[in-house]
Amino acid sequence: MTRAGTRSIAALIVAVLLAALFSACGGSGSESTASNEASGSAAPDAAARGGSSSSTSPPGQGGSRAQNSGQGQTNKQSERSQAQQSGSGGKGDKNVSTPLKVSGGGSAQFRSKGGDNSIQEFGDESDESELREAAEVVHDFYVAQAQGEWSRACSYLAKSNIEQLEQLGSQSPQLKNAGCAPILKGFTRPLPASVSREVTTVDAGSLRHEGEQGFLIYYGAGHVTYAIPLKDEGGTWKVAALSGTTLG
Repeated sequence: MTRAGTRSIAALIVAVLLAALFSACGGSGSESTASNEASGSAAPDAAARGGSSSSTSPPGQGGSRAQNSGQGQTNKQSERSQAQQSGSGGKGDKNVSTPLKVSGGGSAQFRSKGGDNSIQEFGDESDESELREAAEVVHDFYVAQAQGEWSRACSYLAKSNIEQLEQLGSQSPQLKNAGCAPILKGFTRPLPASVSREVTTVDAGSLRHEGEQGFLIYYGAGHVTYAIPLKDEGGTWKVAALSGTTLG
């Protein structure tokens, strides 16, 4: 990957996080301060690899993921169970979500001729089992948000994003030291059920990954193409943004 492509990816992640947060906040008076806080730390590991021109995973990285995959799957199942038991404020309305689809097919189907394909060509293509695992995490995160299950939604977020939320929440007297779930709820606008169903529409086609960084590329409502950054934490994929961003 070129340096320009890597910078594009880092900028994308910053934009996704800020757009989701400030769209939810409705443009509050503290937007400028929050923007300065988040812009300094929102870009994940891809930015640190800006000097690399290789699109392949580091030697031995695949073996490391293979060793962690069994433990990661166990951790993911355990987190789901705990989150479902401790979810706060959940509506429990299944009508606000749509079923997950994993059609696969790889990133080639999402490439744009003459456009920016830095995400579509990032790292390596994951296998079908890992694609499904990542797709389930993203879909479950969207569903938890749509159902108002904020603790459960937080369980799918990367640690760095939880820290960013808590930092932004600290700027509000009502949310200071409140923790991830109340802050995420405060930053999320209530949506009609029809809109929530659109948000939870995920037809996963590709998972590109390099080291701990990954991107799930999927079709959303209306067959629009989206990408959302992910981070591998101990063999388990975590969502590294509050929403996907369109490609193409």
